[in-house]
Amino acid sequence: MPETAKKFKAKLVGLGEGGSWPCLKIPFKVEKVWGSRARVAVRGRINGFAFRSSIFPDGRGNHILMVNQALRAGARAATGDTIRVEMAPDTAPRVVRVPADLRRALGRSSRAKAAFDGYPYSHKKAYVDWVVEAKQAETRRARIEKAVKMMAAGKKRM
Repeated sequence: MPETAKKFKAKLVGLGEGGSWPCLKIPFKVEKVWGSRARVAVRGRINGFAFRSSIFPDGRGNHILMVNQALRAGARAATGDTIRVEMAPDTAPRVVRVPADLRRALGRSSRAKAAFDGYPYSHKKAYVDWVVEAKQAETRRARIEKAVKMMAAGKKRM
């Protein structure tokens, strides 16, 4: 981790109705340490489990990290647990690996390809994840077809 890396312990808390959004509150002023009051891309480890994500302003001058199910499972952590965190700004480019079948379909639609190429990482990732999470080959083909139509129409998100 670089010099700007921070190590700390924090309690995994649930936000939202019924505490259904597990997150951790960043225990330092992100603006002072990393120079941003906005979203910050980060990488690090939670209980030794590596992650890449973003921290977000909470509206009260602090930042939070949403801890999804995969990250909780990898870190062997649950809401209410105190976890060990190592975190630093993530300046590496975020690259989405586009599967060959989706790449071919985008190649057949210049409008969809131009739209996809212009999307930020998070939008590209949302489309790719939606396609690759299909369990059946027919579902995957249908999702690719629908995704290309949506992108050609300029729709950024699912």
